[in-house]
Amino acid sequence: MNFLDKLKTNPKQIFLIDAFGALLTTFLLFGVLGQLESYFGMPSKVLYILSGTAFCLFMYSISCYRCIESNWKPFLGIVIVCNSMYVLGSLGLIIIHFEKLTELGFLYFILELIVIGTIVFVEYKSYLHQT
Repeated sequence: MNFLDKLKTNPKQIFLIDAFGALLTTFLLFGVLGQLESYFGMPSKVLYILSGTAFCLFMYSISCYRCIESNWKPFLGIVIVCNSMYVLGSLGLIIIHFEKLTELGFLYFILELIVIGTIVFVEYKSYLHQT
């Protein structure tokens, strides 16, 4: 059984991975990019809003991981929608602030969108597998 198949059958682990990713995003946006605006180009105010959003997603995912014992599907659906909205919002902010973004900032956000998009894909596969 490969890694994806294991995650499809164990959504609890998906919530843990999602929580870890959201916490890492929170730290990177607030603690690194927000402090080094000139290197990344995205305005600090925008980064703090994204960071706060990522922290809320962390709180939700870690709560699901710790508290939900069965009937994962509706909670997984919420995570999929929230992560998708985060991706779309980030993409919109990249477009709005494209002129200000440095190459490093553009690279960071594109990589973040690829990672979150991959996580959403895995979450969706698990969602479809749930009964």
